[in-house]
Amino acid sequence: MLTPDEIRKRSLNHYEDFLRALCREEQFFPLSIYGSGMTRVTDYGEAMRDIVQLRKHSKENTGFGYAVEWKRQTFRRYGTQEIPARVSFATQHDFTRFLGKCSEVKQFERDYGMIIGTFPELAPWAQSKPLKIVEHALDWEGLLVVCKYLYENGRPNCYLRELPVPVDTKFIERKKGILNELLAIVAPNCVDSDESSFELRFGFRQKKPLVRLRFLDRKAAQSSGISFSDLAVPVEDVSGLSLTIANAIVVENEMTFLTLPALTNTLAFLGAGDAVSLLRKISWLDRIRLLYWGDMDAHGFEALSLLRERFPHAESVMMDSDTFARFSRFAVRAAQFSSRSVLRLTTSERELFDRVVTDNLLLEQERISVAHANECLRLRLTSPPPK
Repeated sequence: MLTPDEIRKRSLNHYEDFLRALCREEQFFPLSIYGSGMTRVTDYGEAMRDIVQLRKHSKENTGFGYAVEWKRQTFRRYGTQEIPARVSFATQHDFTRFLGKCSEVKQFERDYGMIIGTFPELAPWAQSKPLKIVEHALDWEGLLVVCKYLYENGRPNCYLRELPVPVDTKFIERKKGILNELLAIVAPNCVDSDESSFELRFGFRQKKPLVRLRFLDRKAAQSSGISFSDLAVPVEDVSGLSLTIANAIVVENEMTFLTLPALTNTLAFLGAGDAVSLLRKISWLDRIRLLYWGDMDAHGFEALSLLRERFPHAESVMMDSDTFARFSRFAVRAAQFSSRSVLRLTTSERELFDRVVTDNLLLEQERISVAHANECLRLRLTSPPPK
């Protein structure tokens, strides 16, 4: 049987169309929610409580909301009774007050007027996505100020917080999603369609990603004119360095990175997060010996494969079955893994990868003892690269 809650749910399904009609100044009421095709009441005794509630919350008792059109139906046990035949809203006030959205709709009308008054070309967007206007209520003055600045001045070439507009310094960062839609319409000359990030797409400066590296040989650092042993540098600057170095080790964990031993002619990179992707931009890694030491799990081998796509000579170290067996008591359960890409792994690496994926295992690199790790690294770097 029909209830006020069911009427509310169905009414909400019409809310976006109602807002769209407001934008277009189209007639929307009266609005029929349930029509003459309502299910016939077969047992008035079972439906009686719902019918009482339906009448109690209808406009005839509350003064607003849905109106019920009643019809008579005769029952063998209860005689002739009134049952609902149609439910509708006669006016906008009935509809919005019933949904508790009177204030929201007034704000929507103000915001919509402001939007098309500033940029008439946004009318089709606003009419197609009225709920976006509601979602960003009270922010439209700031959004339009940002849009107007880029429309008038072009690509700004500054950081988001530096844009000289009267909004708080984090406003644009919070509103990237909606601004991405608006700016593409009102400031098309600012758009670089080949870029995916908001900053690069609209001409803002973007924080340069940093690569962290640590010289494991102080003499090698000094001979390259570098006085720091541990530093984080923009990847473009690292790519431009001229180093007298023969080996590089990429490790996944920061504490492992910090506890690597002194190794002749060697530096280390912290490969956590997306750092492995950044390392692909450092062309001089082509010319030196490159080791990768990561966790023994699906993601560790995936990072190794990603590095090897750019540097086919990259070698794995301590990511083998013997090391796993030696420290297997420290392995833990890992999340299930699936990958669409074909990984670039050696036969022995593939065997261990298949095992950890099948059994959902993870052996973190920091579970390998420091003494064992130091011995393995020194032995590897004093041995010729595998063919």
